[in-house]
Amino acid sequence: MAPPKKGFKGFGEWDSTSTSKEVPSAPKEHTKPTSAPESTRHSSRRTSNPATSKQTPSNTRPRFPKVERAQPPRILAQGHGPSRGPLRPPAPKQKYPNIVLEERPSTALTAAQKVKRVKGIYWITGIGVYALSSYGVYLYIQYGKAVKLNEENEKQYKLGMKNRPEIDTNKVYENISGKYDSNVRWSEFFMGMPLLRRWMLWGLQGDVLEASAGTGRNNSYYPIRNCKSVTMVDNSPNMLTIAKDDFERRYPRYGHISFAPQDASQPIKSPSGEGFDRVIQTMGLCSQKCPVETLQNLEQHCKPGGKILLLEHGRSHYEWLNDILDAYVVDHARNWGCFWNRDIGGLLEESGLVVTKISRFHLGTTWLIEASPRPREQDQTSEPGSESK
Repeated sequence: MAPPKKGFKGFGEWDSTSTSKEVPSAPKEHTKPTSAPESTRHSSRRTSNPATSKQTPSNTRPRFPKVERAQPPRILAQGHGPSRGPLRPPAPKQKYPNIVLEERPSTALTAAQKVKRVKGIYWITGIGVYALSSYGVYLYIQYGKAVKLNEENEKQYKLGMKNRPEIDTNKVYENISGKYDSNVRWSEFFMGMPLLRRWMLWGLQGDVLEASAGTGRNNSYYPIRNCKSVTMVDNSPNMLTIAKDDFERRYPRYGHISFAPQDASQPIKSPSGEGFDRVIQTMGLCSQKCPVETLQNLEQHCKPGGKILLLEHGRSHYEWLNDILDAYVVDHARNWGCFWNRDIGGLLEESGLVVTKISRFHLGTTWLIEASPRPREQDQTSEPGSESK
């Protein structure tokens, strides 16, 4: 180590002299003397000069002014923060200060809301999968039973051990008329039948005939303002009474309506004597004794250029489902007065109606049909049966 140069007075003196030029001496404070540690006292004796130590303390350090850097303004949008969402620029100043605008609530979802949404999706998906799988298992079991039941019935029919049953659907409907609506309401709702009924009755106009009106389940979908008159017929007087009471309750000021408890295959009188502009029927072919004659009679009562609208149920696209319908048709007819396995397409072909549109739902068992009457001779304008009456 090189020896210090001449005139070197120690680090303490150098510190005191350098700081005395740059930083002004702090004012003296009257404090009680404190005893410094012995290690500090020995070091001060070796490095400091008594003459200079009286002016400035040996433990002082150079003090520099603290410089703070200018930070850009950080603006947080209302309702947002580091944990809630990204920063947004400040909103522009309002042009009209006297108008107070309502602040829109934030649409951002919190973590708890996102978790609830995901759980809801999982629950709905799980319930849907469970319902479909359960329904599939039910159909599979019913299909196995139906095949065995059909084979047994056919053997008994051929051997003469069992006769094909004859069921009077009119008596069945008379017995179930009081509880019919309450029993079929929810099943029709889940199958979407109200939408199909509304769709079918959307364009009604002029003189309207409703065959097989039942308890009036189409009453709430009638566009009364476009209907010049409404005529309802049904085999069951009890059901037709329920339909009449419901219609009069819904439309108390509508007086152009008539009710006739009769079969739809018999002549029907229209208000004008020239037929009807629109003829509708819902779930009627399944309970008619002669469905082909009924369709032909409805055609005769429809004006040239009119429309015949049918909402029926019958055979499906799939043979396995038709086997189930065939096996349980007798029990279903005894309970509900409905033969649900009839071939609707075959009945339409046999009747001779001009079918313009067919839509099928529920695996092909529900038929929505739009048809029109066949062209007639120009001099044949009156409906059948009007001349005799």
